[in-house]
Amino acid sequence: MSPLDAGTAEAPEDPATDAGALLSPEQLLAAIGGRLAEPLPLVAWARELGDLHAALISTVLNPPRPDATEAALHAEIAKVVDKINSWAAFYVRHSRCARRHTHTFGEVISHVAKSYAEAWWTVLHTDCEELRHSAWVHLGEVRDGYAQLIGDIRTGRVQFPLGWAGIRHARRNDSASTGSDGDGVHPGKQ
Repeated sequence: MSPLDAGTAEAPEDPATDAGALLSPEQLLAAIGGRLAEPLPLVAWARELGDLHAALISTVLNPPRPDATEAALHAEIAKVVDKINSWAAFYVRHSRCARRHTHTFGEVISHVAKSYAEAWWTVLHTDCEELRHSAWVHLGEVRDGYAQLIGDIRTGRVQFPLGWAGIRHARRNDSASTGSDGDGVHPGKQ
């Protein structure tokens, strides 16, 4: 079965299928922070996204380092999101009649990792108590939203889009086929 077929196929009705595959909110935050050592791919990808988002904060706020540019970090984040989306096509319940979520499962995990990295950066690098409190409140809201989403997945009330590599991927493919850097004149534009 291809990942595209898996995206439209019904998952087994056994709720234990989802329970074993999906991380609880506590497990996800622990995985992102490197405090969960389970041999599961989702744990490793969550940790990788946490590290990449933390590096992205550093790269954006500090002068670029030669080993990590903002564009390179975004590309690495997109690769991990794609891996999670491929995994989710097989391991996350798909209900044809459920409402569609606006983001892929990989994008959701990336958002949680980004919120986690930003909250910790704020707590560690700012003296403003109000800002630190706001960062923790936001992370709590993201955690609660993820918890509700996991409940919706397990009860078959939500399904995820398959995902799209995005404009960067389209521009990269455009450049490869035209030999340009993607910034030249486009068909239909003068």
